[in-house]
Amino acid sequence: MNPMMMELLPLVHEGYCCSQLLVLLMLQVRDEENPGLVRSVHGLCHGIGQSDGPCGLLTGGACALALTAGKGAAHETPHPMLTPLLNDYATWFYERTGPYGGQSCGQVAAGLGALSGVAGEMPNPVACGDLLAECWGKIMELVQSYDLDITPAS
Repeated sequence: MNPMMMELLPLVHEGYCCSQLLVLLMLQVRDEENPGLVRSVHGLCHGIGQSDGPCGLLTGGACALALTAGKGAAHETPHPMLTPLLNDYATWFYERTGPYGGQSCGQVAAGLGALSGVAGEMPNPVACGDLLAECWGKIMELVQSYDLDITPAS
């Protein structure tokens, strides 16, 4: 198991999904708490309610990046490179998960062995842990390469 998952395991046992875990990690780096944001990202869990939607590591990663670079208040402006930033993350994710046949939660989870084949089964976040760690690493790489300020907005 990836060392990062050892740190996140208590949060997984509390019921947080992959998209929430990436946002929680960004909040932790920013030394912030935002239960409303974490709650809202719950809507991305399990491919948006097991609708065969996109993997939460893709959508949650985009949310974590937008937390540092997006517009959040009337007086703010988004980072001028927000669109290319998000595109770089998505492109990397598509290339990384290409062997799984797609980017839906089910396709990625099946490719990682996070599903046992039981109908209606929720993916196992622990089995997705290595990819979660890779996603977090990519997010931090992008934060550096785009020179993003990850300190809390004032």
